[in-house]
Amino acid sequence: MLKRVDTAQPLRILIVEDSEDDTLLLVDQLEIEGGRSVDWQRVETEQALTEALQQHWDIVLSDYTMPHFSGMRALEVVRQHDLDLPFIFVSGTIGENTAVLAMKSGAQDYVMKGNLTRLVPAVERELEEAQLRREQRQAEDMLRKLSLVVEQAAESVIITDPDGCIEYVNPAFERLTGYTRAEAVGCKPSILKSGQQGPAFYQHLWQTVLKGDIFTGTLINRKKDGELFYEDKVITPLKDEQGHIRHFVSTGRNITERVKAEEARAQLAAILEATTDLVAILDLGGCLRYLNNAGYRLLGLDPKTDISKVCLTELFPERIEHQLKNEALPIAYRTGTWSGETALRRIDGIEIPVSQVLLVHYDSAGKVEYLSTIARDISERKRFEAELQHQATHDLLTGLPNRVLLLDRLAAELERARHANNFVAVLFLDIDNFKRINDSMGHAVGDTLLQQIADRLQAALRPNDTIARQGGDEFAIIVGDLPRTENLMVVLRKIYAAFDRPMSLGLQETYITFCTGIAIYPNDGTGVEELLRNAGTALYRAIMSGHNQHRFYAPDMNARSHELLTLETDLRLALKRNEFLVYYQPQAELTTGRIVAMEALIRWRHPQRGLVTPAGFVSMLEESGLIMQAGEWILNQACAEYREMGLHDVRISVNVSASQFNDPDLLHKVCRVMKRDNIPPNALELEMTENTVMQDPAAAAEILKKLRALGVRIAIDDFGTGYSSLSYLKRFPLDALKIDQGFVRDLARDTNDAAIVEASITLGKKLGLEVVAEGVEGKEQFDFLRAHDCDLAQGYYVSRPLRKNELIDLLREGRRW
Repeated sequence: MLKRVDTAQPLRILIVEDSEDDTLLLVDQLEIEGGRSVDWQRVETEQALTEALQQHWDIVLSDYTMPHFSGMRALEVVRQHDLDLPFIFVSGTIGENTAVLAMKSGAQDYVMKGNLTRLVPAVERELEEAQLRREQRQAEDMLRKLSLVVEQAAESVIITDPDGCIEYVNPAFERLTGYTRAEAVGCKPSILKSGQQGPAFYQHLWQTVLKGDIFTGTLINRKKDGELFYEDKVITPLKDEQGHIRHFVSTGRNITERVKAEEARAQLAAILEATTDLVAILDLGGCLRYLNNAGYRLLGLDPKTDISKVCLTELFPERIEHQLKNEALPIAYRTGTWSGETALRRIDGIEIPVSQVLLVHYDSAGKVEYLSTIARDISERKRFEAELQHQATHDLLTGLPNRVLLLDRLAAELERARHANNFVAVLFLDIDNFKRINDSMGHAVGDTLLQQIADRLQAALRPNDTIARQGGDEFAIIVGDLPRTENLMVVLRKIYAAFDRPMSLGLQETYITFCTGIAIYPNDGTGVEELLRNAGTALYRAIMSGHNQHRFYAPDMNARSHELLTLETDLRLALKRNEFLVYYQPQAELTTGRIVAMEALIRWRHPQRGLVTPAGFVSMLEESGLIMQAGEWILNQACAEYREMGLHDVRISVNVSASQFNDPDLLHKVCRVMKRDNIPPNALELEMTENTVMQDPAAAAEILKKLRALGVRIAIDDFGTGYSSLSYLKRFPLDALKIDQGFVRDLARDTNDAAIVEASITLGKKLGLEVVAEGVEGKEQFDFLRAHDCDLAQGYYVSRPLRKNELIDLLREGRRW
């Protein structure tokens, strides 16, 4: 019976035969005697054979002699197609010599048509031998491939006998070690020993492989020229069927470059970890990928911190982060590096000044792969520099700026004043009789006195003013941000007031006076040296005038300063002597023409100057700090007189200054006055400017709500001249808007003013507020306001400000407008 590996499949036979009958005989013989089904195809021409060979066949049976085709040609065609495909001649004419020739040409057997009993055994044998031939050919192909692999492998290969004698080395071994195959064969691998690894290492190696196990490890070997190299080595025992070791195969991969790179990295890592500078690697998103030990210490990070979550925003203060993003990174990306001074932020928020280098690293494609930075703590250097700078720019005795810093500060202050269109004052102070104190009590006491003077001057002046010691007993002061020259008088008062108390000199006390010379920018000079020179000249004049004198460089300022100081003195006396009066200006209702309200206005009855209007003294009240006392006086006086007048259908308005509005006791004071004088709800109205309530809108809203709760009406005075922030005004609990007289005065002649007044009235109505127009001087203005639905008019067209008895007379007349 026919044997085949896959018996489930039919036997596929290609038959080259010109006789259909002979073909069927062959098929019957194979199926009957062989016991297998047969798939077959008969061909009798070369073309048909060539086409049939495109399919898979188990065996070819061919006649030798055919009318249209030669059996030998058929054999040749089959062998060209497949060397291992079994080919058997089945012929009735083939002779012995011809059969021998056919066998030499590649046929596996021949069977005579007259004796087909040999057919099945012959086919069976050839099928088995064909399978063996295929397997052998595949093995040979695989061996050739393996041989090529070994020969062309990048890794070195050594094959030894069981005793370790080299039988084969590949070309990679030759390239790596410098030994040729002829030099290596017959030697032992010990020719590569470097002496860098001890006997214990090699003992372990041999113990491993002799047990039949595979050894893996790194060997430090030496080339023929003596150079060391590192190999990742795998040594595999090859065993026969009985398990006996017949050969050892050693493969080695040269890792010298990797080892050296790792050693270099290890050395670099050791250096990085040992350095006192912060070294960090950051990804392109600005987050840490590596931080050395110094970095952890400098930033105050716990060594267990997951640094991958720490980014630029946490490493640097916000201003430095902006500097890095806007300056450092663009330069580093453009040039590869940036260096400069920045500051790190520790985890506890403390800033550390550092000298920093930022580097950009690229991959092989030229794209930015990551960033690195090195930062050195320069805190000590900065402290030392600051100390040197302080010593160079400050007086050692008093700690005040010296002349060097004075010049710098004055130049900066003048530059600011030029932009802001403000005034700047330079004051030179010279202590009276200092030499006598120094000589009589000793230099130590004199030094202590100078220190106390410096302290008092600093306490008296604003933080942005500069106080410097010129030398000896002379001080210099720079006062900036002066909208008007008169504002300087406030500063002078504070300076002189600071020395109203005696100075302690050990066990003694003494009063200190001084002379002051003043020069003002730009009136007395526009340059630093010019102003200092003129302040010195003014000081000389003050000293020549006697003790405790002050002089301005400009003569007219001396007269003005005397006038202002006199005015302040008179105002203080006016409060004590009850020289202030309350005048009332009526407000007429435009729909009815009758008087429904009045504004309380302060006047000053000066003993020599007579009646003084607010324009002549209110600004001094504010500058001198007397505005609080004056404001409280007029609130109390107006309410008291309101009660005395017995008015019930006329309300009274009182102005509240910014100082009063910010007084924590304002609510208490208003409440007390209303109770004392029995002021009914909505009879008292407090007026304040937009600027006053907009200093702190949230706090102002709370105060206004509490005033409203007391029954006090709230009016915004001089509307349109301040912030005019409608988004806030609509949130305030207001009752009235007072249109500033600057818009009302010319509304009949100025279309812009008319439009502003009309818009203000409309706005007030939309907000549900009463609208009062100030400064109504004529009928034309009055008629315009009435035509545009304004509520109240106040001004000389209605009435000038009146004393209490005059107001009562006017109300009794019942006059309407």
